[in-house]
Amino acid sequence: WSPALSSGSRGMALSLRRAPPKAALAAAVRRFSSFSPSDLEQYRGKVAADLSGLSADKRADLDKKAGMLEFDKCEATYSAVTFPKAPKAGASKEVMAAYTDCMVAEQAWLDEKLTGAKAHLDKLLAGKLAAGATEAQKRWTAYADPECAQVMAYINELEHDAGLAAKYDMAKWKSPVNVAVTGAAGQIAYSLIFKIAAGEMFGPDQPVNLQLLDLEGASEKVKGVMMEVSDCAFPLVSSVEGFSDPRAAFEGVDYACLVGATPRGPGMERKDLLLKNAEIFSAQGKALNAGAPNAKVVVVGNPANTNCLIGMMNAPNMPQSNWTALTRLDQTRAEGMLAAKAGVGSSDVERVIIWGNHSATQYPDISHATIKGKWAKEVIPNDWYKSTFIPEVAQRGAAIIKARGASSAASAAQATVFHMRDWALGSSGKWTSMGVISNGSYGIGADLVYSVPTVCYPGQYRRVGGVSVDPFSAEMMEKTRKELVEEREAIAHLLGKAAVN
Repeated sequence: WSPALSSGSRGMALSLRRAPPKAALAAAVRRFSSFSPSDLEQYRGKVAADLSGLSADKRADLDKKAGMLEFDKCEATYSAVTFPKAPKAGASKEVMAAYTDCMVAEQAWLDEKLTGAKAHLDKLLAGKLAAGATEAQKRWTAYADPECAQVMAYINELEHDAGLAAKYDMAKWKSPVNVAVTGAAGQIAYSLIFKIAAGEMFGPDQPVNLQLLDLEGASEKVKGVMMEVSDCAFPLVSSVEGFSDPRAAFEGVDYACLVGATPRGPGMERKDLLLKNAEIFSAQGKALNAGAPNAKVVVVGNPANTNCLIGMMNAPNMPQSNWTALTRLDQTRAEGMLAAKAGVGSSDVERVIIWGNHSATQYPDISHATIKGKWAKEVIPNDWYKSTFIPEVAQRGAAIIKARGASSAASAAQATVFHMRDWALGSSGKWTSMGVISNGSYGIGADLVYSVPTVCYPGQYRRVGGVSVDPFSAEMMEKTRKELVEEREAIAHLLGKAAVN
């Protein structure tokens, strides 16, 4: 999408329908004498449709934003792209946001059309050449055959303009998002903070303000982390601040990664651990409720599910769907083990589900999983799945501590990145496990933070519907549900409402 100059006019006609100016068209045609402007226009009419799936409201919104901007002369480009000019110094936030949205739409248009044009060229060549044709033969035919030459001309135009688009630094114009990380002096946060700063969580063009929280006694360590962030000179880091007060740390945050929690000490009962962490997360829930009621929250500190429930119930002004617990680490552990067993890459494993609690009772379910497109249960032996895989996934954290003498900080940080990245940017249709507030689906009941399969869309997630549950899965899911109920009952007085179910 981009606004285009109307025929015979030097003013802007703000339209989503692309009408290539003759000057730009002729400039492209002069480089390829084997076809005429009308031929190219006919081809462009086949390929250069508007952005797929763009709603009428979105078109109107982009038109409105385009009206706030000035545009470069179209003769500077070959494919009738009319890039918006960068806003002048002192431009309003509204104008800068309009510039960002229009440039993102323009770049998306170019990417989409390049992909489509190249696929169309491959299809044409496949029909004109014998199987096994060399790359040299393909290149010759691409330019010598009149039909292919038209497509090649269009590809060259788009690649030229994609190069111009790449020169626009979108990060200069996007407003930073505010990201809080608790337990900032700890090992998980030490890995996580630098991944966020490098753009792994929110994308390579999204600036961030880092708001780091830890206990007052850890303030010197937090300062050291801040010094290292500064030393890295990350282009996407707009600011970094340290806090010991949750209320101040969470003020205005868009995303919160609650990593810090009290670890289980020698001789500490599980109930004591729950109560100790309940104090932390009830305070943090209240602080987020007051300072960032629209923030999206992932709880990493264990026991993550119940800590998440505590924070959520102490934040009545926040949507409960904005609170999640990290079970993505269990999912990636499961994917890695299945890939190793099947002798494939981890990306070949899909639709693994983690049900329930991030604890030894969790249920890593492969009933709906696929491995290189095959049903996982046709690839993985059932006895290994039940006797080895399930307990090893559940006990992986303890195994890592035994092996390296320290917890799985790096993998927990990476899983947190995956969790938030998919939530913020979308999971491209892939299933991902998240601990979310239960709503009665899957027979779980209500008021538990229970891990279920979801699909993420930018800024939201949806539970996967129509998931069948076999008797073995039902038994395993009930076991982990009961543990979560027991945990909830142990801290019911801190939830702000009576425990149920």
